[in-house]
Amino acid sequence: MLISSKVALSISLAVAVIGVTATAVTVDRQRTERRREFTSKSLEAVELLALTVAPSVAEHRHNEVQDALDNIANFPDRFRDVRLLEVIGEDGRVIASLDPTRFNEPAAFAEGDLKQPEAAARFEPTALRVVVPLVVTHRLGVLRATFDVAALDLSVQRQQSQAALTVLATSLLLGVTLHLMHGRLVARRLVRLADSAHKLGAGSLKERAVAEGDDEIAALGRSFNEMASALERHTEELEHLVAERTAELEAANARLAALATTDQLTGLHNRRYFDEHGGRAVDVATRSGRPLSLAIVDTDRFKSVNDRFGHPAGDEILKDVARVLRESARKSDLVARIGGEEYAILMPETDAAGALVVAERMRAALEASKHPTVPELKDEKITASFGVATLGEGRERLEELTAGADAALYASKTSGRNRVTLASPPTAPATPAAPAAPATPVAPPDPATEREEVRS
Repeated sequence: MLISSKVALSISLAVAVIGVTATAVTVDRQRTERRREFTSKSLEAVELLALTVAPSVAEHRHNEVQDALDNIANFPDRFRDVRLLEVIGEDGRVIASLDPTRFNEPAAFAEGDLKQPEAAARFEPTALRVVVPLVVTHRLGVLRATFDVAALDLSVQRQQSQAALTVLATSLLLGVTLHLMHGRLVARRLVRLADSAHKLGAGSLKERAVAEGDDEIAALGRSFNEMASALERHTEELEHLVAERTAELEAANARLAALATTDQLTGLHNRRYFDEHGGRAVDVATRSGRPLSLAIVDTDRFKSVNDRFGHPAGDEILKDVARVLRESARKSDLVARIGGEEYAILMPETDAAGALVVAERMRAALEASKHPTVPELKDEKITASFGVATLGEGRERLEELTAGADAALYASKTSGRNRVTLASPPTAPATPAAPAAPATPVAPPDPATEREEVRS
């Protein structure tokens, strides 16, 4: 065999090895990056869900924990990678699961998971397993999730197979062509082709060989360029696929975040969001010495509406009240539903006088509002009572501010409802503002039951 032919065959083999190696390295890098991103997004989503359900687990409101998981189970198209999702208590039993029938069953392998000191994720052959501790003031258990990664790995394997076949087929063509070449002209042109192959193997996917003329070497150059184009195309397709899956994961995380901070009935922020945002707002106001006020709003005689017209009508009333409060609030105010028929309005940069003006405007708007979705009400008005408190001495934390507004709300209820009451200093009783309707004497409350009856 001629030396030039041996050199040609050697170059062909080198090109094949370089091409396969470049393909393998590129695909493996993409697979590693996709798994890393998948793990990061999945762990972030599970940690967010754990933060959402931890307060309910701490207070043994297991139905709320199951409701949170049901929200995910009800959208299989959005969360199609979730194979297993369950909350396990410290006793190793299932508190909530995508399969509600497993409630209170012993969890498989729960003992090792319960000892997990912090959030962790690990890959199994076809799944990503995530364990996140549930912690409020103390450890409550864990949230376990299993995500299916078969589809993720399958797409990478397909790209790898296609790229490998392309490289091998092109390399075979390259070897046959090079074997027929000889002479000095062949060697010189092969050196240039080998240089292009080396650059391609080093990761320069834009590299192309010189393919002038119509002889065998020119054909080899064109074949090399076709291989490089195919490899570049497959790489771009793989990167595009990674981008799509990343976008899907980000969208899923955004939906989980919205579910965790939004009241599903009214569209307002929920109690969790209010507590987090309110705590930060109190810290900022305290450090800067700026005023901050809070109003707690409770719909008057809401229980009577539910009893007379049913819960669907009550839901419509709750949505109407939320709409009026949102429309009457200022852009800087935070309006949240914090429970049942109770709402909170956090008013930054607002002192007591300003807060009373805002609250009275809302009270009047509620009293004047119509309720076309509940025709059974006819001309009956739906009103609400307001309790207002302002940040200051004795009320320097969100809990103290909320307690003050809540006490003022109770004063509004016991003074005849449908009015705004400003919380007095912590050492003095709350004094209601001028009532919208004549106040009627209120008997002293029964310690056991009167408070709930007045608020209903």
